[in-house]
Amino acid sequence: MREIEGKMGMFGGHLGNEEKVESFFILSSISQNTRHSILRRKGEDKRRSGGARPHRTVAGKTRRLRRFRVFKLDGRVYQIMEERAWLKVALILCLFAVSDGRALKLKHEDYPVVLYNHTLATILVEYASAVYMSDLTELFTWTCSRCDDMTEGFEIIELVVDIQHCLQAFVGVAQDLNAVIIAFRGTQEHSIQNWVEDLYWKQLDLNYPGMPDAMVHHGFYYAYHNTTIRTGVLNAVKRAREIYGNLPIMVTGHSMGGAMAAFCGLDLIVNHEAENVQVMTFGQPRIGNAVFSSHYSKLVPNTIRVTNEHDIVPHLPPYYSYFPQKTYHHFPREVWLYNIGLGSLVYTVEKECDGSGEDPSCSRSVAGNSIADHLEYYGVILHSESWNSCRIVMDPLVNEYVVTDSNGNLRLSRDPAASVIKMNTRSGNRGKSI
Repeated sequence: MREIEGKMGMFGGHLGNEEKVESFFILSSISQNTRHSILRRKGEDKRRSGGARPHRTVAGKTRRLRRFRVFKLDGRVYQIMEERAWLKVALILCLFAVSDGRALKLKHEDYPVVLYNHTLATILVEYASAVYMSDLTELFTWTCSRCDDMTEGFEIIELVVDIQHCLQAFVGVAQDLNAVIIAFRGTQEHSIQNWVEDLYWKQLDLNYPGMPDAMVHHGFYYAYHNTTIRTGVLNAVKRAREIYGNLPIMVTGHSMGGAMAAFCGLDLIVNHEAENVQVMTFGQPRIGNAVFSSHYSKLVPNTIRVTNEHDIVPHLPPYYSYFPQKTYHHFPREVWLYNIGLGSLVYTVEKECDGSGEDPSCSRSVAGNSIADHLEYYGVILHSESWNSCRIVMDPLVNEYVVTDSNGNLRLSRDPAASVIKMNTRSGNRGKSI
């Protein structure tokens, strides 16, 4: 693993020659027992928002959002913070107080270094949200209410709906990311409460093929491997690459869809020799034991699991630290979102966790007791309009793109080189229910 070294001068520094990083500044100490420093990365806000600072409207009031990003340096925890005018004076004072020209080392253990990208996460979470839509016409033509903002211009190649198992996924090409996007829908056939209760009792009951001693739960495995979802997804990826070339592949999903996304990423690399595959999931449950997680992290190193506050699902099925080899175990790398602050001054921390998959200082440090935290990430809704229903809506105008198998499962498919379908999906004809 690489080790990045750099020196901090009085007014900033750099981190080695392998990776250019803009200047960082030490602002203050925030812990008595462990030296913590708050750092600022210059220009980060401008790159994310074109010069404008992010705002969010809450209860009719517009508030400017400030974000931290946490990482480890010399065994210490550091946080990146956006600029605040009143800290400029503190900045200069603290620099003189603590700057001594010491060499700083960013150490990495024997696991791959996965770089978390906040902007990419906020894009992929919108795809994970859109795949929950039940209006197949709007989804296929990318005109749905969740099909704009940061995903505008996306072109779906294949939309797969497994009616038997209440599963849904799509594959398409994002021109702005220059990548193939695969998104899987989370659970929909039961209420969220019932599904969460079922997670407590899922047993490690299936040996993962080709991985000695690697165990997974058959329900998670079969949802991807033993349904129409896998065939539709793989065919669409093949067609996209035949036309657009060897594009990177980004796989995402929320909840149960996150579990399917993980199996899909592994399948693409191991069984189809795909290169440049990235997996990012949101609120994903554990899917295998420690042996499986170890194999997975080596085969699909470019994986991020985003967890949110007290979201209950990443805590399930349960992990028992005193039986580490006999219990479920997350694979790395986790990024834990949580809020700190007081009153109206609230900051969202995006903490990059260690490479164990079960970092006790991340989501495992709090009780997993919130369903509300499971249903919204980065301010994006991650569920359907209604639970306990596999009802879908489809306009007859897209019938020419529909292929139905003997079990009633659907595939809406088109040549990615063809022009985008043009239709007014917001007219009086809302389509028929299925």
